[in-house]
Amino acid sequence: MDFINLGNAKLAAQYAAIELFRTIQSTPQSKLGLATGGTMEPVYAELVKLIQTNPIDLSDIQTFNLDEYYELDRESTQSYLYYMKHHLFDHIDIQPEQYYFPDNDAENLDADNKAYDTLIMQNHPINLQLLGIGTNGHIGFNEPGTPFDSNTRMVDLTQETIEANARFFDSIEEVPTKAVTMGINTILNSNRILMLATGEKKQPIIKQLYEMQYPDETVPASVLLNHPNVLVVTDNAASPY
Repeated sequence: MDFINLGNAKLAAQYAAIELFRTIQSTPQSKLGLATGGTMEPVYAELVKLIQTNPIDLSDIQTFNLDEYYELDRESTQSYLYYMKHHLFDHIDIQPEQYYFPDNDAENLDADNKAYDTLIMQNHPINLQLLGIGTNGHIGFNEPGTPFDSNTRMVDLTQETIEANARFFDSIEEVPTKAVTMGINTILNSNRILMLATGEKKQPIIKQLYEMQYPDETVPASVLLNHPNVLVVTDNAASPY
């Protein structure tokens, strides 16, 4: 696991966007693993600019999102489908059949989760997986204590995660308490992983991750120590050194 501090959040977001763009450019049939949240908004804004100002063919790419709130209406402005359309998909030449999300309704949930993992691995793994990190070390919605061999499934969100996500809702009572998330094992199958962490709230967990020698299920992101190609990109505020 490598770490790089780019000084400020804008440069960190630009770097992540460039890596996504270069992946598409070099591999027209790229699979991209995408994350949501406030940290990713400037990444997608920069990626839209790159795509709109450079000739690039998006017709063969596929994107796979990390997670979706359980049983939240896909048309809700709080859904991650809405988020991705608002920040990325509606601004580039990509069709709905090219982007995928975990199925978030109760009907056939286990079978649909297995199908999502199968689809992710079909033909080849994800070329580049974009990750954020929670203050408790979660990746996707894989909370502390998640087995490292977990696959896509429904999970209960911790109170810490619910409180962190409350800023996107009118009240904390509206925040879903469950989600469907890519599993840790699913994430580890990616060829490359880029984790983006900015802001002082992320510094304690990034410092802890930087100092860890061995993976520990109490810090889900520490599993990335087992992956051969991980880059953690920070700004000054989140830097571990």
